[in-house]
Order: sequence, then C-alpha cells, then structure tokens
Amino acid sequence: MNKKLVIGGGIILLVVVYLFWSGMKDSSSYFLEIEDFFQQQEELVGKGARINGVLVDGSVNWDAQNLILTFQMTDGQDTLDVRHKGVAPDTFEDAPSVVVEGKYENGIFNSTQIMTKCPSKYEAETE
Repeated sequence: MNKKLVIGGGIILLVVVYLFWSGMKDSSSYFLEIEDFFQQQEELVGKGARINGVLVDGSVNWDAQNLILTFQMTDGQDTLDVRHKGVAPDTFEDAPSVVVEGKYENGIFNSTQIMTKCPSKYEAETE
C-alpha cells in the first residue's frame, strides 16, 4: 500500500511539473529593442516578444469600425510595422516610447498589448 502511494504521488508531481513548465514556455516572451529584434527576427517568427521603440510620426492609422490600429515603430534606424486589434492607451500618440507585445508573422508584428511610457512630470521647464 505504501509503495502505491509513493508511485502515485510521484506521477502526480511529474504531471504538475510538466504542466507548469509547458505553461511557462508558451507564455514567455522576449524583451527586445527594435535593432535586436531584426537581428533575431527569423528565430522569433511565431514566438512571443515585447519590443520597445518610438512611434513614427504620421504612421498611425485607426480603423474604428473594425478596431484595428496600424502604426510603425522605430529605433532611429530600423522600422517595424505593427498591427493591433483593439484600442490603444490614452497616452499612445504622446508617449516618448512604446512597448508592444505579440508575435511577428508575415512581415508584420501582430500586437496583443500596447504599453506606453508616460512623459515625465518632473522635467525642467525650458525658458
């Protein structure tokens, strides 16, 4: 009886560890700057990533009927095309930097989440 309990407990433990490991593997994402993303782009196709960059002026297109936002991000050299289904944060167009989370497929980064950095309230005033 005691041997069956140990074997059963071991099997349950292995199943729990496997489920935890596979869940973490699927939900993990890389945090990259745009330059680093393009260097690793082939390895990241279809995998989760968070990418930091600056919004390209004039690149924002909003389809209110379908709730699709498209825009470009840059690091000053490379430019990334982004497509987001859903609304953007209120500070999106005024943000000094933008972080998008999602997957890169067919030449477009499909964002599931957009995060913005708020402008600092404590910057010195210019005279």
